[in-house]
Amino acid sequence: MRARSHRRITPGILAGGILLFVLCTLAVCPSGARTDIRHIGVGDTIFVYEQNLDITGLRTGANPVTTLRKYQDDNPTMALLREVAVTDDTSYSPIPESFAGTYGVYYAWNAANGVMNSVLVAVPTVSIDAVLASPNHSDSIQGLSISERTPIAFKIVSVDVGAYYHAGALYPATVDVVLTTPGGAQLTNIQGLDFSRMNVTTQVFYTDDPGRPGAITLQNLGSGTYSVQAKWHDPANFDMMASDSNILGFNIGGAVVPTTVPPPPVTVPVTTVTMVTTIPATPPPTTPLPPVTTTVPATTLPPATGATTPQQSPTPAPLGAWTGIVSIAVAALLVGSRRLR
Repeated sequence: MRARSHRRITPGILAGGILLFVLCTLAVCPSGARTDIRHIGVGDTIFVYEQNLDITGLRTGANPVTTLRKYQDDNPTMALLREVAVTDDTSYSPIPESFAGTYGVYYAWNAANGVMNSVLVAVPTVSIDAVLASPNHSDSIQGLSISERTPIAFKIVSVDVGAYYHAGALYPATVDVVLTTPGGAQLTNIQGLDFSRMNVTTQVFYTDDPGRPGAITLQNLGSGTYSVQAKWHDPANFDMMASDSNILGFNIGGAVVPTTVPPPPVTVPVTTVTMVTTIPATPPPTTPLPPVTTTVPATTLPPATGATTPQQSPTPAPLGAWTGIVSIAVAALLVGSRRLR
């Protein structure tokens, strides 16, 4: 039993040991991570305006890096798009004019070795927004008018610097949040909280996150239009040469902005009644009918007893009777005239 148990446990211990070794190796030697902020390894990101970088880690032999080359589709077998000279790969200071706006993956190169290892070249950027305090960070107050009692915070975004500009737990880039009051005063200390030299440790952070200065209200600073901007503080060359953030404005002196999301409005169904109006057709013109004459025969009533019968006019003889009389008279005249002869 003891031997059988030993055979079953040994593979599990071996697998666990291998996994632990791999995890420790990754933790101690992360791929492409800077060992310190100056020393650049394969696949690291470097930023224009950095100073005195050691990029010897990009070599594949003893020969120094003489140029950085950008190829089409980041493929060294394709067309060369941009070439940047490197005078000293032990102390290299990238400047934006050398890259002319063409950033991304560049390969180290020298004549003896040809294409060597790659590095990513980027620009340090930062942006800012003013929002309602936690838990309402999704509500921006840009361009709005709010009460001086409304708690607010600032949202800082620096995607590449927050992700890549560090050596282990060291994040040397810092920014100041500068608030300009309606009277023109520029403040980094607001209502007793210090908003200067905040380390850029993530791609996005809020000034009321844990470990940050906290939420503020602008009571006692006066009503009117405020503006806010994030400005580079460290490293010194970011401060002197890199672009600061956008300038964002908002107004103090309006209604209190609710810090809870109101319930959605209740939608009342509306019944649409369609009124149908029937317009009668125009009747055709009526043709008047000819008058109808009705002949009613006269009724002769018998004379009443003791009443006087009115005298009636003689009924004229029919035309045929007159014709017969005239014919007889003409014949008599003819007979009489013959006798006289």
